[in-house]
Amino acid sequence: MTAEIRGVLVDATNALLPSGGGVQVCNEDYRRLLGVAGFALTEVPFDLDTRFPMRIVARIYGRMRSAAVPRGLTERVRQAVAEQEAQFVFFGLTRFTALSRDLRRSLPNVKQVLLSHGTETIDYCIAKELAWRNGARNRSTGRTGRVVGVELLGEFELRRYIDAALTLSSFEEELEKWFGTPVAKWIPRFIRGNPLNTVPVDGRVGCVATLSHPPNKHGLWSLCDALARRKASLEFRIVGGPEHEGRMLSDRYSFVNYLGPLGDEALRYEASSWCCFVNPLFVNAKGCSTKLALGLGWNLPIATTGFGARGYQWDPTLLPLAHTAEELAETVEERSRADSFREGQSQTQAVAQQMPSISEVAAMVRRNLVGG
Repeated sequence: MTAEIRGVLVDATNALLPSGGGVQVCNEDYRRLLGVAGFALTEVPFDLDTRFPMRIVARIYGRMRSAAVPRGLTERVRQAVAEQEAQFVFFGLTRFTALSRDLRRSLPNVKQVLLSHGTETIDYCIAKELAWRNGARNRSTGRTGRVVGVELLGEFELRRYIDAALTLSSFEEELEKWFGTPVAKWIPRFIRGNPLNTVPVDGRVGCVATLSHPPNKHGLWSLCDALARRKASLEFRIVGGPEHEGRMLSDRYSFVNYLGPLGDEALRYEASSWCCFVNPLFVNAKGCSTKLALGLGWNLPIATTGFGARGYQWDPTLLPLAHTAEELAETVEERSRADSFREGQSQTQAVAQQMPSISEVAAMVRRNLVGG
C-alpha cells in the first residue's frame, strides 16, 4: 500500500477484545483489513452504560435512543484526533448519533466511517416474527412498531453525519444507500487459512453458534426437525452457548450431542473429527455469518444455505447451497459419511480459492475511502 493514513477507532471496550463472538471477530477483521489498507489506528474504547434505568429505557424505546454518550468520550475522541493528526474516525457501533453530530461540528474535515455489524432493526424484526410463528400473542405489536420506528429514525439520523459505511453483506450495502449514506461498500469476507489435521469420524457433523441468537436458534431447530423426519443416522455435535438452549436441543433430539462452549484449541481438536461443518440459517439476518469462515478456513466440507453464506463471494456451482430445511438435511446426511470427506474438502477448497484475498479487499476499501 501507499502512504500511511491515521485514524481513530471508537468502540465499546468489550467489542475490541481479541477473542469472543461474532462482534469481536468482525472487529478484528475490520482492524486487520484497515491495517493492510494503510490505516494506522488509535483505539478509543468506552464502557456502555448498563445501569438498570438505561436497560428500562432500552426496553421501552429501543437501543438507538437508550445509548447516551459516555461522559468525556467526545473530548477523548477529539484529543486522540488532535494528537494523531487523524484524518478519519471509525465507529464500530451505530448507537452514538450525538457523538457523531458533535464531531461533525467540531471536526468538519475529519471523515467519519461506520464499520457496520449490521442493522439492529433487522434482527429485532426477525426475532418478533419468529416468536409469532411459534405462537406468541400479538399483544406487543404496538410496542414493536414503536421500537422499530424509533430505531429506523435513529439510523437515518446517524447517516446525516457520517461520510461512509463498510458493510458485511450486499443486502446491508443496499440498506445503507436507503439510509442515505454517501458512500456504502460491501466488504466481502476473506478467509484465514488455518486447516485442521482432520480425522473424520463416520456419521459425525458439527456446528458452532450462539444458540440464543434468534436466526441461529430458528435454523438449528428447523434443521433438527428435518433430520428427525428423515430419521437420519448421524451424530450432530453442537458447540456454543447458552447452555440451556443447547440442553433443550439435546433433550429433544437423540442425535444431538451438546458440547457447550469450547476454547480455541479444544474447538479445533473437536472439529477435526467432523465429517461436515453445518451452518443452518433460513432467514436474512443482519451482517454476515462469521462462523462460516471457521469451517472454510479449517478446510472442512460445508453444509449451509444461501442465507448462511451471505457476506461471502460464493459460487454455488462449486459448492451448492440449500434453500430449505429439507434440502439442508439431505445435504448434511450425505456429507456425514467419512467416505465422502475428501470430495467435500475439494469443494470447500474450490469455493475458498475464488474468494478475494485480504489485499484485494483492502485495495478496494482504500479506493472507496481515500480514492486513487
